[in-house]
Amino acid sequence: MIASISRGDRTRGVLAYVYGPGDVDEHTHQHTVAGFEELLPDPGRATDPEQALDQLAKILDLRVVQAGKRAPKEHVWHCSLRAAPEDRHLSDPEWEQVARRVMEASGIAPAGDPDGCRWVVVRHAEDHVHIVATTVRADLTHARLHRDWHRVMTELSSIETDFGLRQVDRTPSGHRTSPRRATRAELHKAKRLGKPEPSRQTLRSAVRESLAGAVTEEEILARLADHGVRVKIHRLPSGDARGYSFALPGERKANGEPLWFPGTQLGPDLTLPKIRARLHTGATTVAVTGAADAHRKADRSAEQALHVITSLPVQEIDEPTATAISAGLGEILDVLPQVHLGATRAQLRQAARAYGQAAYVHDRAADQQLRALRCAARTLLDGGPALGRGKDADGTAMVLSTMVLLVIAAYRWHEAHGHRQQANAARAAADHLRATYLTVSVKPLANLTLHGEQLPPAVRNQHAQAVHQALPPELAARVLAEPGWNALAATLAQAAAQGQPPVDVLRDAFNAREIATADSASSVLTWRIRRNANLPTASAVVPPTQRKPARTSAPQTPRPATAPMPPAHRPRR
Repeated sequence: MIASISRGDRTRGVLAYVYGPGDVDEHTHQHTVAGFEELLPDPGRATDPEQALDQLAKILDLRVVQAGKRAPKEHVWHCSLRAAPEDRHLSDPEWEQVARRVMEASGIAPAGDPDGCRWVVVRHAEDHVHIVATTVRADLTHARLHRDWHRVMTELSSIETDFGLRQVDRTPSGHRTSPRRATRAELHKAKRLGKPEPSRQTLRSAVRESLAGAVTEEEILARLADHGVRVKIHRLPSGDARGYSFALPGERKANGEPLWFPGTQLGPDLTLPKIRARLHTGATTVAVTGAADAHRKADRSAEQALHVITSLPVQEIDEPTATAISAGLGEILDVLPQVHLGATRAQLRQAARAYGQAAYVHDRAADQQLRALRCAARTLLDGGPALGRGKDADGTAMVLSTMVLLVIAAYRWHEAHGHRQQANAARAAADHLRATYLTVSVKPLANLTLHGEQLPPAVRNQHAQAVHQALPPELAARVLAEPGWNALAATLAQAAAQGQPPVDVLRDAFNAREIATADSASSVLTWRIRRNANLPTASAVVPPTQRKPARTSAPQTPRPATAPMPPAHRPRR
């Protein structure tokens, strides 16, 4: 169950919203579930809703008016409670029980306290309710609301257990990784201006992308300028920078001033000390010859990280190593949308955004692991843009296949350690990455499949025997029965043509890491072999039926039937 708590100074305004139709008429069947006393006006069912709103607001504000100048400026306490989509729908009496427990935990209306604050519970949907209360007690003192949010969160964990609802992660480490959500005003502003998202989200993504793979602060600032982001540097008396604030051009507050967001409001890992700590780990530049080469080299680094995080049982992976790999993985995901210009770019950006919370390192990371993955992110940047097709398709599909497995490994580690928020973020990112991989890998795998189908039967049988020799019987039978077998056969043929025995390359690929749980064992083996054997791109493999004879300027004369066939037309053996 999710709770959102806010303060305000207009009781009637909040009541008008919770009893009203909502921003897009999403509120239906609005009604009062419970109140501090019975027989309160119910604007949701009244014949004159406006009059009922006035009456209810006056009743709730009575103690505030009596307190006069002693009343707090923001005297309205507003809490929305929402159940998870998979939870059962609670009845009105059950929501009343939940609300009373929340108000007691917060200090609004302790059980048995005759001087408790005035409140009302409003429901206008199946899955959530709103609590509206005024924070002046009957004895005209203020409600004790210090740390009310933490007390409410603790009580909600007990409520979830008692009512059989989904358990939400509320551990301190999980909370510290959560970036601030856009406010209702920010959401309304984005909608009014026709923007797809609030400025806060746009800036958060821009800062993360600018940080990924960067070596110096100057480079980050330059990349932010390329994103069109304005940066304000806050300085100490000595002149040294102590922090950054970010703004989008044209985004202004009501008074006309630029709408600045400090790094701490964009993400807990985007403050200047955290940025400098990440830069301190380094990101060595690696010489690359283009995007395809960069993707292959980055994939090797990701593969090494995957080996580290899967080499031991998930409970035995130490936290510094796991969090370092998680952070480095996040940087690679932030880089991929910047270097991919094809149709999958939007899907990659969604994966990076989904993974953002899981990537945050809340403890000291293992510098070596983080440095290796930051170098991989840097390598992708240095390799330049890739379209995800042609000669780029192999490297793109290869690195995406590894990234899917690495994100899944991160998900399993977070889940095993009770980090529900990070685990959910990693799972969502894995779904986006898997969809991107399936899109990108279609053409290279189709080309390999066609080549494998057209291999001579004798060659296919040899490679099938190699599969039986290199793999356990059950896995071998599964691989040969999968649709990806033809692509694997073509890959084994390429390896054999380069003098690498198919049995050896299969064993190396199988022993590299667990494979039985893969969706397609043949596809995993295909990419592992292509990576380990450094095979040419799949787009360079031309099936026999597509090969064309060399062009000649002179007309061809018919050859005698006994003449040997030219090499270009000899059947493959």
